Amino acid sequence: MTIDIVLQDFWSPIVMFLVIILTGFVVYLLYRMGNPDFKRTEHKGEPFISANRPPEDIGKIHVGGDNVFWGFIKALENYFEPLIKGHTGIVNDYMYWIVCTLAVVLVYLYFAV
Repeated sequence: MTIDIVLQDFWSPIVMFLVIILTGFVVYLLYRMGNPDFKRTEHKGEPFISANRPPEDIGKIHVGGDNVFWGFIKALENYFEPLIKGHTGIVNDYMYWIVCTLAVVLVYLYFAV
């Protein structure tokens, strides 16, 4: 009995099974390479906020997305400005963009196939 593996025109469950087994083996090897002397500390599970100690009442901690992604947004400001202007919050505008995008995709598929 021979098993032929064909990688063309359809999904092969045998190949997928082998990929899962290989990935699991690599993950296990990486796990075994970890530091066995690692000791969990008393601060396990506490949030790390720029090396500052969190307040006693954890419920008071709130870091907004604007603070976390400030540098990212500042660096790509020229890209984000038109996107922010395009988000009006009006459902009709969103539906307009969905219909236009769908029309472009369908025209592309019609001529590509």
